Amino acid sequence: MKDEEGTDLERRSALIWLSRGFLALWVPAAAGVSASFLKAPSTEHRPGERTIHAGTLSSLPVGEARFVHHGNDPVFVIRASDTQVVALSAICTHMRCVLRWEKESGTIHCPCHDGTFDRNGNPLSGPPKRALPQFGVEVRADDIVVHT
Repeated sequence: MKDEEGTDLERRSALIWLSRGFLALWVPAAAGVSASFLKAPSTEHRPGERTIHAGTLSSLPVGEARFVHHGNDPVFVIRASDTQVVALSAICTHMRCVLRWEKESGTIHCPCHDGTFDRNGNPLSGPPKRALPQFGVEVRADDIVVHT
């Protein structure tokens, strides 16, 4: 009987040692997760702030637009004049369809429900009631940079 009780105590102490060791590994990990959650976000990179490089200004003629693929949020970059560039969302505000630039009329067209927007993103006709979101644009040494 002593052998069985001795092995039971050895097993029990081994299990206690293993469970304490396992928990000892989890405590620093939980502290690290908590600290990173409580830490203030970095000012260098904001989660919602991104930049899109939309080509060169010299390759975009006045009065024309460029469709820029950017994940699920494509953008139209429209050159309104020699110095003014406008960036608009290429997603319709009605049903989230991808829009098309109509070169002949200088408007933006939604193929899903025949909505039309002007070159500033304001709705002209069709079901869309809200204007397209507009983004900040900056020209850096002939490169067009869109801030989303």
